[in-house]
Amino acid sequence: MSPSVTVKPRPSFKAIEPISLKDLALRAIREAILGGQLSPGERIAESRLCKQMQVGQNVVREALHELEFQGFVERVPNKATFVTHFSRVDIGQIYRFRMELEGFAAQLARECGRPNAEDASRLECALSGMQAGADSNDFWRFSRSDLEFHEIIWRISGNRFLEKALRAVATPQFSYVLIRSFHQTRLNLEAVTQEHRELLEVLKTAEPTACRQFVTKKVESFWQQIDRGIDEP
Repeated sequence: MSPSVTVKPRPSFKAIEPISLKDLALRAIREAILGGQLSPGERIAESRLCKQMQVGQNVVREALHELEFQGFVERVPNKATFVTHFSRVDIGQIYRFRMELEGFAAQLARECGRPNAEDASRLECALSGMQAGADSNDFWRFSRSDLEFHEIIWRISGNRFLEKALRAVATPQFSYVLIRSFHQTRLNLEAVTQEHRELLEVLKTAEPTACRQFVTKKVESFWQQIDRGIDEP
């Protein structure tokens, strides 16, 4: 009888994700913004970034375009690019906008039978990200998951124009709050996460008009918490 041979399992490796120069530039600029090296409202000189990073202007320009989409910078046509900055009045106006349109988005979602099982799973996943960020005091992870949660609500409204308007106006607000609060936030992340859990339950069960009213009130509550947590510069 021949002795048994133990077969050593082959190691398993994850694929290495290629990182483009644009992505490296994007991360460097974003870290400078979050780290305070670039302040809200500060002008970003493309030529200086190109020289310091030793990359072409197209690389920096593509990175800034993506950061604009993420809400970290604002581009003024034929002028310059600036780190996103809002006054307390600006933030209040954005939240008034969100109170009306996000509540409407929730109503439209309920009218067409959303969220469905897949929607609910995605919302739960975003909640898990918020909870993980709250548990580890990782405001970056918490904020990105928070935005993802609301983006899903906008998307399931079924109205692409409403979704586009909310993305254009609200995304920079999320990023600005992140910039201002990245190192130290006064927000009770655990409590905010729990409020989103309540929001999900209403989204799944309430009739359309009641859902709209609840979401409007909840967004107003989020604004009050943000208003208390951010000081004017």
